[in-house]
This record gives sequence, C-alpha cells and structure tokens, in this order.
Amino acid sequence: MKNKLDLLQLIEEAKNSRQQAQSKIVNLFWSDIKSYIFSLVKDENYSEELTVETFTKVLNKLNLYNSDFDFRTWVTSIAHNSAIDFLRKKNKDKNKFLDDDYQQPRDWEPSPEQLFIDKQNLEAFEKRLNNLPENYRKLIYSRYVEGKKLKDIVEETGLSLANVKVSLMRARKLLS
Repeated sequence: MKNKLDLLQLIEEAKNSRQQAQSKIVNLFWSDIKSYIFSLVKDENYSEELTVETFTKVLNKLNLYNSDFDFRTWVTSIAHNSAIDFLRKKNKDKNKFLDDDYQQPRDWEPSPEQLFIDKQNLEAFEKRLNNLPENYRKLIYSRYVEGKKLKDIVEETGLSLANVKVSLMRARKLLS
C-alpha cells in the first residue's frame, strides 16, 4: 500500500463485499499474520488454520474497524485472540486427563442416543456441504477431508492463493 488513504479505500471496498478488495487485504497481511500465529502456536498446520480463521473474522467484522487505529494492529489483535483461544482450548483438552477429579469412563462405547445424535449431525453437515456450490465443495473436500495444504490446492486448481483462501473462508462461513 502506498499510504494509509489507499488502505482505507481498500477497506471500504472490502466492506462492500468486493472480492478483489478482500483478496488484496488477505494477500497484504497473510504472511505477517501467519508468521505471528506460528510464533505463538509453533505448529505449521494449526497456524495455517488459525490464519484462515483470523481472516474470516477480519472480513466478517470489517464494519467494526475504527480507522483511527492502525489496521495491521487490529488484524494482529484478532489473530492474537484466535491463537490464545486455541492454546487455551488445547491446554484444557490436554489437562482434562490429568485432572484429579476426572474419572475414567467405564465404557468407551457411545450410547445409542449419542450414536443417533452423531448420525443426525453428520447428515445435517453432509446436506449443508452438498448445498454448497461445486467449487466451494471441492475446496472444502481437498482441504479438510483430504488434508491438503493450500499450496497443493493452488497447484491442482490453478487458482491464485488469495482466491483459494477467500473461497475457503466463504465456504466455511456458508457451512456454519
């Protein structure tokens, strides 16, 4: 960006759901934010997922951005909060088995009720997934079912990295 006014104009365009402006914002800050998140979580896969999550939040909350503050700082604070939430959850899950009050379940088999609920949840998810446009469905499948890295998806689809990132964010938003 040449100056703050150019960035503010880009932000305004992105607020109006202009995909090109949203992609530019993601591209401008992606590597810095991913590096920052990686410095906190120390895992490449988690840092990539948290970066996608961060930019999903950024694009969804652009209307809340106050131009009196530095945009990079605002995006970094969203990334920081996402990483901290992730680390807290990860630590909580890890410590749950170390907790003195935790009792080992006697039976590891899910109850019939839980099996029914799981089946309903899976069917509902599959229905939402099947209702996605085909390009989003393929991206979701490649990324989350096959576990492919973003660079591999870019090579396979011929799309730009920014387009893959933004499309994945939009697909995830449609699924939620």
